[in-house]
Amino acid sequence: MSVITFIRKLSDTINKVCLTICVALLGAMVVVTFVQIICRVFFTALSWSEEMARYFLIWASLLGAGCVYKSGSNIAISVLQDRLPESLKKITKILVHVLCGFFFALAIYHGFRYMGLMGTQKSAALHVPMRYMYFVIPLGCSIMEIHAINGIFGEIFGKGEEK
Repeated sequence: MSVITFIRKLSDTINKVCLTICVALLGAMVVVTFVQIICRVFFTALSWSEEMARYFLIWASLLGAGCVYKSGSNIAISVLQDRLPESLKKITKILVHVLCGFFFALAIYHGFRYMGLMGTQKSAALHVPMRYMYFVIPLGCSIMEIHAINGIFGEIFGKGEEK
């Protein structure tokens, strides 16, 4: 199996796993919020539910960003790119993936640094080490980095299966 095929399959597999995790996290967020509303109306408010729902949303957002990047569903201003000839369109798409990959690499590096700096703190209500909450920054950016590499290979060698 070539590197290109491996990256393509890795990107597809990671995307499927991230989609499943995002659905589970958003579902859990709805359940936690619903339970909080019921407890607030009929019993005593839960002290941890708002914090848990917030962390679920953060994780779902950063993992979901990789899914959006892979599918190309993100917001883009393509007026200039649409007016270019096909050969230049391909080059600009590759350049965009390279620039995004550079940004993701920086975010991975600084995400790990930030995780190390703030990782000893504990969350207020759940008392969970914050390194687990901050870990989603380098994880999500690593996923997007893999998708960016896959995008570069897809533009250069074609998006279909290798022959």
